[in-house]
Amino acid sequence: MPPLLRAGQAAQAWTSESAGAGEGRADRLSTSGLFLAACVWRQGTTLAAIALPVWSATPTRLQALASKAGATWMADFLDCVTDAAQRAGQELTRLQAAEDRIGGLTQTARSHLPGAADLALRLPVLTARTLAERLQVTPQAALGLIRQLAAAGLLREATGRQAWRAFVVA
Repeated sequence: MPPLLRAGQAAQAWTSESAGAGEGRADRLSTSGLFLAACVWRQGTTLAAIALPVWSATPTRLQALASKAGATWMADFLDCVTDAAQRAGQELTRLQAAEDRIGGLTQTARSHLPGAADLALRLPVLTARTLAERLQVTPQAALGLIRQLAAAGLLREATGRQAWRAFVVA
C-alpha cells in the first residue's frame, strides 16, 4: 500500500481507537493521530525530508474531515493533503518571486541589506528587534533596513500598528 494511504489509515485507526477506548475523543482529526500519520509517512517514503502536509489545508477542509468516518474520512484526508500541497506550491511561488525581487535591490559594499532580505524570506514574521539581533546591528539600523525592504516591495507591515510593528514578505 502507498505510504500516504498507510499514513491516513494510521491516523484514522488512532482516532477511532481513542474514541472507542473511552477517552472521549469524538473528533476524527486528533493531533496525536496526525502526528502518527506523519511518522508513518516519514518511515514509509524515500521523501522523508518532506513533512506530511495535511495540517496546512484550509481550516474549512480540516473541520469537514473531523466530522467524517470510514471511507469518506480517507477521501477527505487525501483531499486535505491535495489542498495543502497546492497551498504550499503557491507559497513557494510567492517566496521565489520575492527572492527574484531581492536581486534587484541596490546596495553598498558594506550593506546589511542582503542579510536582511535573506532573513525576511526565512522567518515567517520579521521585527526590527529580531533583525537587529540576528544581523548584530543597532535597532535604528534594523528599522532602516526594514524601510528599504518595504520600499522595494519585499516586505509589508502585518500588524496595522505604528509601534511594535511586525513585517511579512509581500
